[in-house]
Amino acid sequence: MANTAFSAPLHLVTSDYTPAPQSALASRPELAPLRLTRRGKFVLIALPIFLVSAAVLMLLGLFQSPANASVDTPLGVEAVTVTVIEGDTLWGIAREFAPQLEPREAVRQIGDLNNLNSSVLHPGAEIFVPTGS
Repeated sequence: MANTAFSAPLHLVTSDYTPAPQSALASRPELAPLRLTRRGKFVLIALPIFLVSAAVLMLLGLFQSPANASVDTPLGVEAVTVTVIEGDTLWGIAREFAPQLEPREAVRQIGDLNNLNSSVLHPGAEIFVPTGS
């Protein structure tokens, strides 16, 4: 009796198999060169220029700013620097160092110039007193 079952032919692999030549693998299409759009060129050029100019402006601002206000008198105000000693009051300093001004006005200006929140003065503190011009 003949076998009616499906029988697939067997394939033998021999040792004489050789891989495809390298030229066949190297025949892939070449990649196109990278091309930038107008917007891409603008970003590539403008972004570094912007960052460098912002850094330069920040450095210039750092060195040119009037941040030494505690060392010098305030801008636009003629004032003298007075060192507070034990027992000094705003009223006494105003009468002694700004006699040309009315004392209440001088006390108000001293408070404004020195950002004082109260009338309490601490010995050794340096305050600005307007000269009245």
